[in-house]
Amino acid sequence: MELSSAGAAAATGAVVAGGNLPIQDVRVAVQDLFNLYLGRPTTSKNDAITREQQSSKQRRKVMATNRPQPPKDENFLADYQDLQATFPDMEQLRSATEGVLASLLVHCSYHALQVEFLLYALQTLAKLSLVRWDSFLPLLLRAVGSCEMAGLHQGPQATSTPATVASHVLTIGSSTTPPLTASTPASPAPLLSSSGIGSPAHSSAVDVSSNVIQSTAATASTNGAGGKMLSGARVVTWLRPLVCKILQAALESELKPVACFDILVQVVTWINQWDPKPGSGIKDDGIESTAWLHSCVELIWALINEAKCRVPFYAVLHDRTQLKIDHWPEDEPLFALFLELHRRRDKIALHIQMLDQHLHCPTFATLRTTALTYIGNLGEPLHGEDIANAIPRGSLEWERALRCLRHALRINPSADWWRKVLLSAPRYRQGTQSQPAQSRVTLTSTQPASEFSADMICEAAVDRILELMTPISAGYSSVPVSLTEAGRWQEWLIFADMFYFFMRSGYIDFLEFIDTLAARFARGDQPVMRSNHVTWLLAQVFRLETVMAALNSDSKKLETAQKILSFHMAERPVEQTTNLSPQTMLLDFIGSSQILRLWSINRQMMEQLTGNRSNEHIQKGKQIDEWWKAVGKGERILDYSNLDEKSMGMVWVLSHTVSQTICEAVMAWLNSKGAADYMSPGQTGDRIAVIHETRPLPVVLLAGLSLHMASRVVNTIEDLMFAGQHVPSIAMVETYVRLLLLAPQTLFRHHINGMMQRYQQGLTKPGVQLVLLEILNYRLLPLYRYQNKSRQLLFDIAKIIITVKAKRGEHRLFRLTENLAINLIFSLREVFLIKKELKGASTEFTETLNRVMVINLAITMKTRGIPEIDQIMILQPALEQILANSQHTWSEKTMRHFPPTLREALAGRPDKRQQIIQQWQSVEATVLHHLRAILLPNNDPSYAMNAMNALNHNFPQHRQYLCAGAWMLMDSHQDIIIAGNLGRVMKDLQPEEVTSNIYTMVDVMLHNIQVQLQHGHLQHDLLLRASAGLASLMWSQEILPFDITLLALADRDDDTHALRLVVGLLLDRLEFVQRVQHYSVSRGQPEHWMHPGPFQRHEPQQALGQHLAGKDRYPIFFDEMCLRALPVIPLIIYRLIENDATETAERVLTSYERLLVYHPAYFSFVRDILAYFYGSLPSKLIVSLLGNLNLSKVPFSDAFLQHVGGQTQEASLPPEYYSNLLQGLVNKVIPPLSKARSSFAGVDGVPALSRSGSNRSQAPGSANNNTTNVADVHRAFYLHQDPGTYSQLVLETAVVELLSLPPPSTHAVTMLVNAAVRIPSPPSHSSTASCGLSAVGTPRSPLLPTSPTNVGDSQNQANTNGLGSSSTSLLTGCPLVIQACALLLAQLPTAFHGSFYSETARIIKEFWWVTDQTRLPKEMDAVFGHAVWDPTWAVQDEMSNVVGNTMALLHAFSANLPFEWLEGMHSVITLQRPICSVAHLRLAFRIVGPLLPRLVISRQLFAKTLALLFTSMADVFGRNSVVTPKCEATEISDLVDFLHHAVLMEVQGVNSVPGKPRPETLMLCTKVIERLRPDVQHMFRHLCADFTTSIYASTHPKMAQMQQQAQAALQAQQAQQQQQRAQNTIMNII
Repeated sequence: MELSSAGAAAATGAVVAGGNLPIQDVRVAVQDLFNLYLGRPTTSKNDAITREQQSSKQRRKVMATNRPQPPKDENFLADYQDLQATFPDMEQLRSATEGVLASLLVHCSYHALQVEFLLYALQTLAKLSLVRWDSFLPLLLRAVGSCEMAGLHQGPQATSTPATVASHVLTIGSSTTPPLTASTPASPAPLLSSSGIGSPAHSSAVDVSSNVIQSTAATASTNGAGGKMLSGARVVTWLRPLVCKILQAALESELKPVACFDILVQVVTWINQWDPKPGSGIKDDGIESTAWLHSCVELIWALINEAKCRVPFYAVLHDRTQLKIDHWPEDEPLFALFLELHRRRDKIALHIQMLDQHLHCPTFATLRTTALTYIGNLGEPLHGEDIANAIPRGSLEWERALRCLRHALRINPSADWWRKVLLSAPRYRQGTQSQPAQSRVTLTSTQPASEFSADMICEAAVDRILELMTPISAGYSSVPVSLTEAGRWQEWLIFADMFYFFMRSGYIDFLEFIDTLAARFARGDQPVMRSNHVTWLLAQVFRLETVMAALNSDSKKLETAQKILSFHMAERPVEQTTNLSPQTMLLDFIGSSQILRLWSINRQMMEQLTGNRSNEHIQKGKQIDEWWKAVGKGERILDYSNLDEKSMGMVWVLSHTVSQTICEAVMAWLNSKGAADYMSPGQTGDRIAVIHETRPLPVVLLAGLSLHMASRVVNTIEDLMFAGQHVPSIAMVETYVRLLLLAPQTLFRHHINGMMQRYQQGLTKPGVQLVLLEILNYRLLPLYRYQNKSRQLLFDIAKIIITVKAKRGEHRLFRLTENLAINLIFSLREVFLIKKELKGASTEFTETLNRVMVINLAITMKTRGIPEIDQIMILQPALEQILANSQHTWSEKTMRHFPPTLREALAGRPDKRQQIIQQWQSVEATVLHHLRAILLPNNDPSYAMNAMNALNHNFPQHRQYLCAGAWMLMDSHQDIIIAGNLGRVMKDLQPEEVTSNIYTMVDVMLHNIQVQLQHGHLQHDLLLRASAGLASLMWSQEILPFDITLLALADRDDDTHALRLVVGLLLDRLEFVQRVQHYSVSRGQPEHWMHPGPFQRHEPQQALGQHLAGKDRYPIFFDEMCLRALPVIPLIIYRLIENDATETAERVLTSYERLLVYHPAYFSFVRDILAYFYGSLPSKLIVSLLGNLNLSKVPFSDAFLQHVGGQTQEASLPPEYYSNLLQGLVNKVIPPLSKARSSFAGVDGVPALSRSGSNRSQAPGSANNNTTNVADVHRAFYLHQDPGTYSQLVLETAVVELLSLPPPSTHAVTMLVNAAVRIPSPPSHSSTASCGLSAVGTPRSPLLPTSPTNVGDSQNQANTNGLGSSSTSLLTGCPLVIQACALLLAQLPTAFHGSFYSETARIIKEFWWVTDQTRLPKEMDAVFGHAVWDPTWAVQDEMSNVVGNTMALLHAFSANLPFEWLEGMHSVITLQRPICSVAHLRLAFRIVGPLLPRLVISRQLFAKTLALLFTSMADVFGRNSVVTPKCEATEISDLVDFLHHAVLMEVQGVNSVPGKPRPETLMLCTKVIERLRPDVQHMFRHLCADFTTSIYASTHPKMAQMQQQAQAALQAQQAQQQQQRAQNTIMNII
């Protein structure tokens, strides 16, 4: 005990007893005590000075002779307790001890005896709680990190003794650690604990005993301070094994979660820094040492041990604690760990990925479809450009991308879609596209779109060219050659338009394209017809700057030119070029144009290449030149509206050679009739030349012109139309429109913004704006809808409306703009919010447009749903903006059909009609007094004008009551009123004031009718008189805009007289009906591009009426009063149906069917009204709606038409109808799996499926109508009903058919689902070979128990009895049929979705093994694995099953659902509850799992989904679960991992703490976990909000604050309760 007493005295010699001491003094005392036992000198200042005065030689001698022996280890505890008695603050002493001990363990890690003592001291103090592991470990790990960072940074430059090494180790705790360079391993991440390292503030020379661990070469290097530092190799060799040993000892106690997480972070960092290459390990005495690595692996196993659950297993799969090694390690323990990690990770991915995800691809059948979407294996969002650059050629992902692109090249989506998904070629990206042009992946995007590289689109374009070059006889043996040649030429025209757009935008590298195409031609692996189509295609783009720049910079010009010339494969001698079709002549002569372009690059090279062929091209060039000279001399007179075939072919050739010359000739012909002067209205009195009418250029001529020349013609016509110096002829405008429709990819432009920038001065003139707006409203709406630019156009229109609506007298411009806006609003399928930063926006929109926007919102939300979360987020602001600027309230009959969200927002809106009537009654006398002076004839005209001026200037607040007052006077003096004066008054108002007058007049008129009824007047007489007065104002006197008046009446449908007046005006009176009939006869067919001309121009007053024509007499082009009613009549039909007047609605449809054929989107109107009122429409009205469609353009099936028309006796359609419907979608809508598919083939070469009967309007895919369908597929977009892609038309036709069937929807949904998921009997060998699919039979796995039935239940079997024919079951079970069914059902309203959820839940729940609890776990795992097999591979392996197909159907369905309707997917699980088994539970997770990546952006929906998963788990593993036998918690380790992943997935890509769950989510999990059994709760302990058990709660920065707030609230509550109890006690005593 003498040594012990001396040690204690030495440790406390510098300490003054009593009182709290500075922490520095406590650390010195603790340091001295440890130095004594380690054999190190003390830190007394006097000793240090003495040693400093001695020479180094003397100091070494003294130290060698006078060094005392360290005390025995057993005495340490007693000495420490003596030290403990000296310091009263135990927490201060503990903190100092932990800091010193952590520093010494790092510094002495190379000294065996010192390490042995330190471990003994640590263990002793820890047992007595004098050292706490939870606070000590962060200090130790921080010191280790600092040491490693400093040591690994230095290279082995010099050798030194262990003593000199030790002398420097004490300085490692300094904060001046040199930074890591790029070549050094990454430093460990900072620890989560907030405690700092407790290193001593002093350093001294350390004497090392002879027991130092010897090594062959202790490498070190010198830092800037002169000290020595351990090299990285020695740090790893000595330090890491020691730390691992300490950590293993610490794990034997109960550590707090944060300490366990710190351990995991450090250990994972070490493993991730380890280089697994052979020979790269640290060698100790020549032997490579991986002992520390094995210790790390043992630590990880101990941490993730599910019995202890110190950290969740998922922690090593996520964020900072994720193990990341590029290659599989050869070390056996580490390999075993990685194998388990990958196994568990793959099980998580199994629940995230959709079945058949590799097949999912945009169908282009809906404008809402995003591009090809990718998510990571664990649901993480992937950025498109990174994907495009990372996908290797030939991989499955590459083929999936090409499948999408090939399908797009066939379907021809808009340029807007292409811009979103294509990346510029590297040649053109420099300086122009350092990043994608648009952000394809946003935080609000639930389906991030992919992007395609230039290599991908280049290969897809080459594939498309070879497909088009396939000989007609090879692909179309059963089709007439003439028709297929025309169809093939149309395909070439469409592809040329896209190809020109790709090249101009730089999406394809021209030189790479030439090389790829030449290589494919040289390969010769498929037949190619010998034609010059490729030469013609290249001639289209030779003038582009991108192409010329590539050719001029090409280092292999000669080789490139040879390849280009090799594509000219059909050479016809000059003498054989007579009597050819225009197309053939163009292809024969196009070579001369190509040679001219290449000669302009290098003449000498081209003469060398062409050789003998040069004379042939020269002769053809001379022939063209001589023909054109004859035209110029007048020997040939060209009527461009009616050219013969040779002339047309020559003009086509010349357009590719001398485009400027032909452009001038065409414009000269369009101006050949001369012009007449026109005096423009207004104060300027400018004279404008009005070009006389000619015939427009026909579409057949314009289609063959080069795209370069078409662009020239378009620009020239724009210069003439919008400069404001000329009034173009209607023929010229029609030609302009036809060019834009023929080349939508190349020639599309934003007219308002673009023209405003180019023609600022011209478009300031109202007449020029009228031309632009007429073109947009009556000609180009289909183009904008096809390009998906209706929303942008509406923004531009809003600017015009805001500017014009406050200008007096601008009625014609304003009403035309407003009518265009109504058409655009009804074409939108999303929420529209006008930006408040638009200049001059006192109120954002007009009253009429605000009302229309609410109606369109209701229609969109109910029939199609809101597609994305960003639209849902702006829904409330949009409604607030609309309602803030609108005074209208909707009737209860109207609102009962609104979706619930919209109905709730409008429910509390006050009705202001009574207020309006009261205001009118207060000003009625004054208004009528002035109006009598104006409208009655017995007053002097000058007095009338004075009264008008006085009313306008002295009583501005009365202006909105002018129409109401005039109506009251007309009602009593109808025969003697002067309507002309009223017209002048109305023209002098602002346009929006006229609208306000009409709405007020309607309210006053309806109120007046009610008053007169109370006075005994007959209702019939009152309505007749009111109808006559309104007809006079609208159609006879033409004072009021009739469309706004009809809308105002229809909006007051809660008054029964309002709709009766509307019906009387439209049906009982003949003014408007006769006008419509006259317009229909004069206008002719709605296909304006087919009108040969010449056109007759009407006077504005004749076409529009007095009020709409206004003061402006600018010539009319397409505008007409009847066309203004096109958006109004559908709204009136909606109102009539809402008020149960379906027969009247049918009469309106019949009376105005001639007008509705000009509706720009009548097919969409029919589709929407069927969906909006599904279940409420009588069959007669449905037939009337369908009857107004152009059946020659809509591919309805025979069975449907016969059923709707009442030609069949059956109450419902047969099962074959539903099978054929899906197979038609597979053939014409779903992208094919094969590399190429002709227009007549099905999936993977499957012939198109047949149906019974033949009709021109049979459904797509029918064998009897292939000819018609081929023509439809390859028609231009504007030729389809409601112009768009043919896929859109086919899908919408199927939707209309299903919506037209009588309710309920259960039968139709059941038939569709069973047609998609059922497993038929194996087909014969011949039929199997013909379809290219393996037979589907009984599963071959020996582990799988046999199913009692092949379908799953008797009902499924019964539903398939009628589907046994080979013609209708050829593709049954094919994954593309499943995708077609899902796509179709997702387009239907929610009434169908409920039936779909019920049917799929029934199929799953009633399957035999879902409820089977007698099977062994091994068997059930095999069954589940069989069930979740991708249908694609299952079909090939004869492993198809109903459950797997049903799950694939649910996945595909959810992928196509709009975001607003995703919550309905919960019903699939809810209807299956209670969950009966573990296998059933896994199916539920497998169904919901793929939804989570889309739901994470919606906090509310994600929380509901997470709660549903936990609730489903509680059905099997809950406290009160009735599932027998009880299952072990370890059986669902994959589901536990998945739920951990789901919770952390929510914070990916959002502004949250990285790697930390949301506190709200942890609180939710805490509640739902309480329902589970204790053993299962233990596995979820880290997903709760308890600091003592959860690593996420204890390490989350916000959770500490929330916990403090909760504790403070609890304490306050307890204090309040205690105070209340005290008061109660006092009161009781009193």
